[in-house]
Amino acid sequence: MRRLLLLGVALALAGCAQFGHLVQRTKAQTTLVDGLRQYDAGDYAASTRTLNAALELGLSDDDRGVAHKHLAFIQCSWGQERQCRDEFRKALAADPALELAPAEAGHPVWGPIFRSMSGSSALNAGLKLYEEGNYAESVKNLQGAIDLGVPVKQRANAHKHLAFIQCSWGQERECRDEFRKALSADPALQLAPEEAGHPVWGPIFRSLKTRR
Repeated sequence: MRRLLLLGVALALAGCAQFGHLVQRTKAQTTLVDGLRQYDAGDYAASTRTLNAALELGLSDDDRGVAHKHLAFIQCSWGQERQCRDEFRKALAADPALELAPAEAGHPVWGPIFRSMSGSSALNAGLKLYEEGNYAESVKNLQGAIDLGVPVKQRANAHKHLAFIQCSWGQERECRDEFRKALSADPALQLAPEEAGHPVWGPIFRSLKTRR
């Protein structure tokens, strides 16, 4: 009987602990929402205090990413680039898959900073700039994505587009080097039909592919 009583007490305490954790998490999420509303209202000082309070209360990984992301926006708006980068690092540590919304990514201050710290974001920006014909900026972002580290197929894609750019600039040796790096990352890499038919880089890619 005593064992049953002790077991019942233990289960009750466990239930209380779970309930307390749920209440704490709900309070943290509510505080996060309050901080985001203050941010949207332009009250950055209050938003900073509230977002930090939400983090202290304990948020999920995704919510921590959101909180730190908005703290980064605030620090960037205040001209505090080092603190902005620190908050972005914390956001990406909490949620490595974190991406900025298109309106956020296009911001002239924190957009480039975030891309310089996130490999996937830098790759997406580099590909977009390539399509727009802004090759100089595309190179910076594509190389940044490689340096930051992206999955193998994404790395091959980055090197492939760097090769296209180098070929477009008449830099055949550099073009070949980038294609070699692309094929080293992904030996099964193939060019799309419209890419393979290009009169400059098509033959170069085929000559390297046949040697493998």
